[in-house]
Amino acid sequence: MTIRLANRTDLPLMFGDAGATSGPVPTAVPTMVQPGQTMTVSARNPSGGCDGHFRVAGAGMGFDITYRHPLGAGATTVATTAAPGYLAIADATTFPGHDAVAAVGLYRGITSGSGWVAPLELLDAPPRDNAQDFVNSVYGPGVRDGAIIHAAYGHPSPDGYVQPADFTGGQLSGLAGLLSTQWLSATGACPAVDAALLRWLAGYLRTASPAGALTMWVPQMRHVDATSPSVFSLSGYRRFDFVDGQDWNPATVSAFCNLLVAGAHFVVVCADRDLPAGVSVQPLDRSMDASGLPTRHDPGNSHYATLLNVTGTYVQPADGDFAGRGSGLLQALLVGRTVNDMLASPGSYNNFLQLEGWPAISTRHNADYIAHQRTAWNISTFGASPYSEKRATSVFLAPSGWEPMLYQTTLMMPYVGAYAVAEGVPQPWLDASLAKVPSTAPPLPARFID
Repeated sequence: MTIRLANRTDLPLMFGDAGATSGPVPTAVPTMVQPGQTMTVSARNPSGGCDGHFRVAGAGMGFDITYRHPLGAGATTVATTAAPGYLAIADATTFPGHDAVAAVGLYRGITSGSGWVAPLELLDAPPRDNAQDFVNSVYGPGVRDGAIIHAAYGHPSPDGYVQPADFTGGQLSGLAGLLSTQWLSATGACPAVDAALLRWLAGYLRTASPAGALTMWVPQMRHVDATSPSVFSLSGYRRFDFVDGQDWNPATVSAFCNLLVAGAHFVVVCADRDLPAGVSVQPLDRSMDASGLPTRHDPGNSHYATLLNVTGTYVQPADGDFAGRGSGLLQALLVGRTVNDMLASPGSYNNFLQLEGWPAISTRHNADYIAHQRTAWNISTFGASPYSEKRATSVFLAPSGWEPMLYQTTLMMPYVGAYAVAEGVPQPWLDASLAKVPSTAPPLPARFID
């Protein structure tokens, strides 16, 4: 059994308190590890299993680590306990094989809610890729505290969009900046899998329509005081152009990446009924199918359906309840249709795009869905956003010539999949009590009623 400990704290750590109930007592090289260095702890028993424990400690703090390496069949496990304010994060939940090797990162945590998250070292100079540890840490005890969402209800919108709730202890804007830099310059510390995903998204937004690059339209909204679940008043939409001439518009790319990592719900307008005359848009899901990126079907989600929408697909998704080795940051990106029909032809539906917290069929996803039901905020891996189709605050990605406006009944701009079902009656999944529009907003035209 070998355990490699990476000291990512700011303290030297000493090995000690070693013992074993099976096999030899573990030993360490070196016995003291400085910040930024690695200690290798080993216990080898050629004729049997290894079960033991040890501690690495610094000034007033420490990490207790136990391991169980069974003889014969069965996987090796490593359990860690850290002092308050610190984190010990293993790179797998089980370790197969007789000569099992585990890697454990030791961190001073950053406060989030009543827990701690790992610092995202991709933001350091020089950067270090610890995306796996960072992502797993945001699902630690107490980190995704609902109080963080409630505290965000009145967040301002200085950049044209409401600031999200942040589960990363203040690192969310830096993470979005990391993605923006990769998008704009194709350089930086962004993990390779995320860079590939961003290349696809950027290429799609620039080339999906012969009319030119798509435009982003963000609802302009303000929290209504003393409302919980939060109610927002809508005043219109702000236009963000992705391209200025031939170049990307940095402000728009930054806004998109900030909204994306927070979990905002984007609608790609590609249904023929919603497009200006003579304008076409390739469906996002068709582009995804041709991208070559790994995908997995989503067995069901709650978007645009009273029960389950079965048209969703995750792009480069995580598996199970753990971010694996070599994983990136964006492991729960969901693409689906606003019409719940797997056989629908292009032009008969719009697409949606949203970074969820974790892919479906997982404990992490189920817990996030409960938080979503309580707040009507969209829960992403890293934060939460009030931009949700269920509260009439979808963000739109649309071609030149398409412009949204507010209406009575649907409140937001209607689109195929989100038309009213009758005069004065919105879709049953839209909670019209969570948004307010000006009394001067026009009545919904009959063409937007199915």
